[in-house]
Amino acid sequence: MRHANLPFHLYLNVSNKYLGPNMPKGVTPCIWHASYCRSGQALMCHVLLQSGAHWSGLPIHALSSTLDFSRTHNQLMPWSAMGDHLEIEIMPMLEGLRTHIMQPFKSSGRHTGLIFDWRDGYSRYPQEHKPLSLIQTDLGQLALLPNNFILLEDKHFVSKDAKVNLRYYERGETVYWGE
Repeated sequence: MRHANLPFHLYLNVSNKYLGPNMPKGVTPCIWHASYCRSGQALMCHVLLQSGAHWSGLPIHALSSTLDFSRTHNQLMPWSAMGDHLEIEIMPMLEGLRTHIMQPFKSSGRHTGLIFDWRDGYSRYPQEHKPLSLIQTDLGQLALLPNNFILLEDKHFVSKDAKVNLRYYERGETVYWGE
């Protein structure tokens, strides 16, 4: 499955420079509703433009909820697509949580609740299914980042005292099977 629907759609802007060389400067409002990928490629987005045109293949860095398009796809999506099979799931518990981006750039934003998950391509072990979180940065652009690049904030649960344990965490290598 190369094409995957978003569980809900996002109202954003497209930088007009991605819509053709004769477009006037500025942005075009759009609705991002689905995505496409090929192994090794930046995530491509299917959008409905305000003109009524359906545009396929916009890179993630062409979209923003503001007028800021300063970050490149290598920053916003440091891991390219890891296979042709993409699934997009919503995790309501994560939606809206304040998120701190630690790498590949320092920033903050909000978790959209959307997890983009690739199967096949690069996984050596079953636990390496490559889930990436879609984060809307405070500047408006969307970043697709692995779990170990972000920290989530939940005022009712996350404790500053527990953060000392971050340095001890290691990647899970054990695969647990039913008996």
